[in-house]
Parts: sequence; C-alpha cells; structure tokens
Amino acid sequence: MAGSRKWFVYTSDSGVDFAIERDESLTEAVNGGTQDYADGVSITAAVPRNLKPRTLTYETSDGRQSRTVVALTVNIFNGALAAVPSFSDAGATFFLKRRVGETFRLPFAIDTGLNDGDIT
Repeated sequence: MAGSRKWFVYTSDSGVDFAIERDESLTEAVNGGTQDYADGVSITAAVPRNLKPRTLTYETSDGRQSRTVVALTVNIFNGALAAVPSFSDAGATFFLKRRVGETFRLPFAIDTGLNDGDIT
C-alpha cells in the first residue's frame, strides 16, 4: 500500500530513540499512534545505517501479498503474536508470518599499524 510518509520514533533494543520515516497508515495499523514524532520538532537523530530495525512480516492467507512493517518498540515486537496477529489493508486481511529482530553491525576492526602513543 502506498500512502503518505511520516516520521516515527523508533526505540532500539538498547533504549535509544531514533527518528524513522515510514508509510503512515501501514505503520499505524500495526504500531498504533503511540510512537508518532512530535509535530514541529526538528529531526536530529535518524536510525543509523548500521542498525537494521526489527520487523514484522504479514501475509495474506493465499500468500500472494505481504507487508513488512517496522516494530517501533520492543513491547510491540514481543506482543505482536497476541496484540496484532492480523490487520486489514486494501480489502485484504494480513496475518503475522514472520518476526525478525533488530541487528546491529559493528565495523570490521583491523590494526592499522599507526603509532597512537600507547604501548599496546
């Protein structure tokens, strides 16, 4: 479903809040209106590129259509099985198919051989 895009507050697993831009109606269908980014507040900390948000994937019963939605909080992600097992969009009903947790990639560390002044 294509709709208007809106900024939401994404709370990482470590409890840090970031701004994330997503489809408004689809995100609110799963997350509710609790994580809306306040109007008039400037966006300062968007989700970093090395953080992949946790997602919930919903699919129709015939498997022809699917929707992947970011779970904005840990509680929404953990409660997805009971709280929002399905939702309707464009005349179709979507059922929870898959949950994928948040991942955070660390940079590959190598010794550059530069002298930084300490003995190690």
